[in-house]
Amino acid sequence: MGLCTMESVTFDLSKSRKLRKRGSLPELFHAFEGMLFHRRGLVDRRNRFSADLTGVNTDWPIQFHDIHGDNVALSHDKARARRADSFCKSICFSSRPIAINERVYLKFSQTSSSWSGVLRFGFTSLDPGSTQGPDLPRYACPDMTNKPGNWAKALGERYAAINNVLHFWYNRNGDVMFGINGEDIGLFFTGVATNTPLWALMDIYGNTIEIEFVKFEAPLLNNMLNRPSVSMPSEISAITSQMTAMTSETQPSTTVVQSNSLPIKYYTMTRFSLMQWHKLQGKNVQITDPSRTIANRTPDEFCNGYVFSSRPLKCGEKVVLQVLGIDRSYVGGLAVGFTTCSPDSVSQSELPDDADLLLDRMEYWVVNKDVYRSPEIGDELCFHLTNEGEVRYSRNNSKVATLMHVDRTLPLWIFFDIYGNIQKMRCLGVAPHQPPVPPRPRSTSYLTQGSPLSVALPRPERPVQPTNQNIANSHASTLQQRQLQEQHAASMVRSISVPSGVYVSSKSSPPVPPKTHKSHSISTPTSPTENMIPENDISECTVCYEREVNSVLYKCGHVCMCFECAIHVKEKGALCPICRQTILDVIKIYKT
Repeated sequence: MGLCTMESVTFDLSKSRKLRKRGSLPELFHAFEGMLFHRRGLVDRRNRFSADLTGVNTDWPIQFHDIHGDNVALSHDKARARRADSFCKSICFSSRPIAINERVYLKFSQTSSSWSGVLRFGFTSLDPGSTQGPDLPRYACPDMTNKPGNWAKALGERYAAINNVLHFWYNRNGDVMFGINGEDIGLFFTGVATNTPLWALMDIYGNTIEIEFVKFEAPLLNNMLNRPSVSMPSEISAITSQMTAMTSETQPSTTVVQSNSLPIKYYTMTRFSLMQWHKLQGKNVQITDPSRTIANRTPDEFCNGYVFSSRPLKCGEKVVLQVLGIDRSYVGGLAVGFTTCSPDSVSQSELPDDADLLLDRMEYWVVNKDVYRSPEIGDELCFHLTNEGEVRYSRNNSKVATLMHVDRTLPLWIFFDIYGNIQKMRCLGVAPHQPPVPPRPRSTSYLTQGSPLSVALPRPERPVQPTNQNIANSHASTLQQRQLQEQHAASMVRSISVPSGVYVSSKSSPPVPPKTHKSHSISTPTSPTENMIPENDISECTVCYEREVNSVLYKCGHVCMCFECAIHVKEKGALCPICRQTILDVIKIYKT
């Protein structure tokens, strides 16, 4: 007779026929462990937790609990759970409570296509040891979730492919997040009570046949690195070390946080006035500098990172942000919005995790989510409220996009939700909008010899009133002018398509009436759409007044700037100085 003592409980080996067959000491201890943890009157130390979740021991591996649905069969090591029959009564639990922010990894070992629906999972405050398998309901949703203390939801079928690894966890705010194959996807559901121990709850439903608890590890670049027992020559070892270093450099880190004083790269010529963040902020964000311009979202959180401007934004002003930190483990991006509700009248508890819920408030709220989805450290984001109430967005002072239109007659506070993959940002300040300088009057006389492209510019002298004779002459010379235009177009290096009706002179400068000329000269155009710039008297740029005009603006078609100034004006997001239309492109023109 042999005796073994565990947890101050003595078992008689000779009385256990099943134990005598095992023979080896490790196997006997494994059997004792099962008898000890399920023997009436004894308490499993791994499952003995108080309401203080700091007592959860995460060193113990996660296995399936012995209490499960009637159709569940567990493997010998309790790492796999399989639905043996039917498609229901397959609820199972983790063997111990799950700690806050502890990730649970489940592999889809076997799937089917004969049913509909897939795995349901979540958490429960019900201790599985306090119930019996036959007492469990048929389904986790809604049979268990309709009762207090149970939270679960169905996984999307596209995620439940065979060999996929699902991971999920909950944070201290009661938000349950999930991801697939090591990549976080985002919020799954919320509202979990975190003041009590929580066990993982799984329902092997529908096309999910077998699941397995695994320890997920990111794959390495070279399988040889997984075999430390294999000796390698020093040359090969050096090469593999270099490859590992190159991989770590080329792959972005999960969380990148830079210093608080990155240099300004794209708005170096802009004069900013200070714009501080309001004292109202989301529960998961902190203002980290005395000037209240740097906002940093709390690690392990991805939402409720609201920051508000300290004053309403005026029409024509621009707010420029600089990205200081990113977290690529989350999806989604920065959200921006406007509201007439003063931040002084809102409490932090009223700010929802989902910015769309702000639209349900009684005040005026508008929001645009995921504006900035691919962040890079040092990016500078500009948000411009125009005089017409249009909200424009540009990244690194390049392409401009319209986000929304707001009521410009109301006082509007701008706010941001530091959401998803953006982690930390700084407000560089507010800059007033400076429109391009309009062209000043010119003293050059109107043009006599034409080239294929032209624009009607204001004349300083008083225009001559048209007469009936001039009008008659203009109609007679229309055909001759069109023929001459076709001839001159052949001399251009690049063919340019100019929209019709775009050469419209300003309201303060009426069209110039035609004049009568000798047979060897070309008559002055009869309408603004037929004006031409002469080759021997090219006008100067209306911006720098130094270089010659050698570009055409698309799509308004005006020719009023040199190519260098036109590109600069387009990159600044300015408008055509003549017709105030948006500059979509700049085409350089050449003359022979």
